[in-house]
Amino acid sequence: MQTRQVAAVLAVGGAGLVSFAVVHFLTHEINTVPTLHIASNLAVAGGGGIGLVYVGYWLSDQSFSPARNRRILVLTAIGAVTLLAVFVITQPLAQEQVTAEELLHIVQVSLGIGSALGAAVGAFEARALTRAEEATRAESRLAALEDERERWSELTTVFRHYVNNSVTVINFALDELRSTVDGDAVELDTASANIETVADRVRTIETVAEHVDRLGPAAGIDHPSPVANVCNVTERASRLASVDAAVTVATLEAGPDVLAGESVEQDLALLLEALGSVTEEGGRIDCECEPDDGRVVVRFTATPATLPPEVEAALFEPVTRKSGLKLYLAERSIDAYADLRLATNGERTVAFEVVFDVTPE
Repeated sequence: MQTRQVAAVLAVGGAGLVSFAVVHFLTHEINTVPTLHIASNLAVAGGGGIGLVYVGYWLSDQSFSPARNRRILVLTAIGAVTLLAVFVITQPLAQEQVTAEELLHIVQVSLGIGSALGAAVGAFEARALTRAEEATRAESRLAALEDERERWSELTTVFRHYVNNSVTVINFALDELRSTVDGDAVELDTASANIETVADRVRTIETVAEHVDRLGPAAGIDHPSPVANVCNVTERASRLASVDAAVTVATLEAGPDVLAGESVEQDLALLLEALGSVTEEGGRIDCECEPDDGRVVVRFTATPATLPPEVEAALFEPVTRKSGLKLYLAERSIDAYADLRLATNGERTVAFEVVFDVTPE
């Protein structure tokens, strides 16, 4: 239920109470009681309705979660019922006999004032909680930005190492090639090995450059939100990833909203590419989302696949150009908003899990 719907219900209810009070006094008491008494009764009986209309007007410009919207309606009903019960119980104690007109007046006053009080309490409670959450998110966002600055510093160091190391190896291989070619005898095996070394280092530099360019929010998103639908981003990440293996996404019927980073789609795509690099030809990668004690786990399972021993021994470290570097980059970025962990590695199956926090209601 949207906040504007709640506002409409309260405004219509308040207008109805005011209209009923006016019609009742104009048709039943205008000729039997003094004008001042009618005005005071209208103020008391219609005041609650006017307050309800004002709360509805105020809510029309707000946006709360469905749970808070339902709570506003519940508090409105509780306020009306509680005040009505108090009046109905206490009035006979102060007055031996209550006429039908007096009973109707009691119902009007109690429903109007009780509903207005309940709606006001619910509305201001919702606003207070929402503002507290926004402040908490702002603080978390600031802390995340500080972490991101440190991560970028670390990543820059890693990139510099890969580029400098690759250039050093290329220069060494070129020197070896020159000495081989300039010598009296051409050692083809040595020359071929050096050429492959140069080619591998060039591909390493290309890999680093490619992922430096891809880190961060997906292209075309100007103001990405830290809140994302977990199923939607998983599906989009599967389309962004460049893998030879078949990728299937089995999602929840109604994917919950989770706290995620601005680059979540790129990060998950990078994780899929790392899995694709260890998946055998003709293999597949299955993506599943499932709730887990207030959190959401997205599981990526590659079969048949084998994680290289050096990558398993130094998990989430840039130990190899393909899976090792990609896993390192994905983990460093995902760690800012979720937990990435190795779930399965054995029997030709490799699975990683990303654990997200669900957005508070």
